[in-house]
Amino acid sequence: MADVSSTVQGVVSGIVSLIKGLIVLFIFVNILYSTGFDPVGGIIDLVSSFADGGFAGLLALLVFVSFLG
Repeated sequence: MADVSSTVQGVVSGIVSLIKGLIVLFIFVNILYSTGFDPVGGIIDLVSSFADGGFAGLLALLVFVSFLG
């Protein structure tokens, strides 16, 4: 029974890691391509969206930083 539990835990961990990686990839693609050919503008837009969001922006920033670590 322990083998089944560890196998399920390994599969779920792999799926969660894959989803986290895809989310980070989509965020970086959005930074690079949301404003055309201006990646600095995309980064500025991202930071300003966190700053303008108030408490929700702070929580979103914390979630975003947790994906990087």
